[in-house]
Amino acid sequence: MKITAIPLLIVPAMLVAGCTSSFTKVREAVNSAPEWYGERRAEIRGEGYPDLAALPQSDPKNDPGDRLRAQLDRSDALDQAFADARAEVAAGGAEEILAIAENIRGNFDAMPPEADFLTDAEITAIRNKFNVPRVTRDEF
Repeated sequence: MKITAIPLLIVPAMLVAGCTSSFTKVREAVNSAPEWYGERRAEIRGEGYPDLAALPQSDPKNDPGDRLRAQLDRSDALDQAFADARAEVAAGGAEEILAIAENIRGNFDAMPPEADFLTDAEITAIRNKFNVPRVTRDEF
């Protein structure tokens, strides 16, 4: 019995001593934690967030119905502006625009004329003038 009593008394004493020193270390670590640590703890706990069950009060100046009426009025004003006779497409306007587009496309479809600024004999003479044998490493 004496042999088991000594370890039974020593083990709890060692555990108490170890726990007290670890509590001190944890306390020191918490006290010397960086700034973001407190914010992160509050975030994990869910502190500082608004209550999602509470409905926000809407501002009476910001009534959605007023905005819809204003958009309807603006739409009516635009309809009246485009109902003017000046806003109508001129008779034959679309056909005229298509004719101009076809004319422009026709200019691009034609092949460019042959270049006539140098004759074949002149090109051959220029090539022969610059055609010099190259020196390679093997030909010293």
